[in-house]
Amino acid sequence: MHRLCTLLILFLLLGPGPAKAADVRVITENNPPLNLAGTGGPSGLATDLFLLMADRAGLEMTRKDIQVWPWARGYREILEKTDVILYSMARTAGREKLFRWIGPIMPLHTSLFALKSRGIVIKDPVKGAWEYRYGTIRSSASEQKLIRLGVPPHRLESVHDRTLNIRKLLQGHIDIMVANEPATFYSIRQMGLNPDDFEPVYRLMSSNLYYAASRDIDPALVLRLQSALDGLKADGTAARIIKGYR
Repeated sequence: MHRLCTLLILFLLLGPGPAKAADVRVITENNPPLNLAGTGGPSGLATDLFLLMADRAGLEMTRKDIQVWPWARGYREILEKTDVILYSMARTAGREKLFRWIGPIMPLHTSLFALKSRGIVIKDPVKGAWEYRYGTIRSSASEQKLIRLGVPPHRLESVHDRTLNIRKLLQGHIDIMVANEPATFYSIRQMGLNPDDFEPVYRLMSSNLYYAASRDIDPALVLRLQSALDGLKADGTAARIIKGYR
């Protein structure tokens, strides 16, 4: 019995310590107010929340350890590489089995936006794609949804940055911008534009945002991160962070 207790103590002392940033690659995009690129590393509500989760889960992580990439590049990375966490990702049926999921972070609504002065009405997004030029974010859930609905990819003008689509909309290079609502209105205000000049003309999808992890990642780490997020929600910390960015 004494020998068994000694071995147990040694295991606890010598067993694996906190996971380090080098063991897990964490990637996000510049997608305010969820994630904002900065010289000292990303911020934003999803990033601030993740850093608290990581601390509680024993994952040593700082802002500078989180990489900010265009969404399409990060999405390709988590599909092709091991031990990757990518956020914030809409959890859809088509993605369900591709990743392990930690969340939800918050609900997300994605719409088709137009300039209010155009008076555009969309009743069917597939038919609308033959009449209007759509601007999408490359490899986004909304772009994938339009393609699944039957919109030919060549009818979509894909870019990697939402502000590019806002400029294209203003310049008349596209008629419709496909994007999530909170990030779109945040970007419009940050660009010094009037949000009242833009309007959602069709709600394409509603989903929940999650942290996505590659399938081969340590499931114990996923459980610890999920438990940490649940705790931050229970004590009101998550709600305060989200409210602070609105």
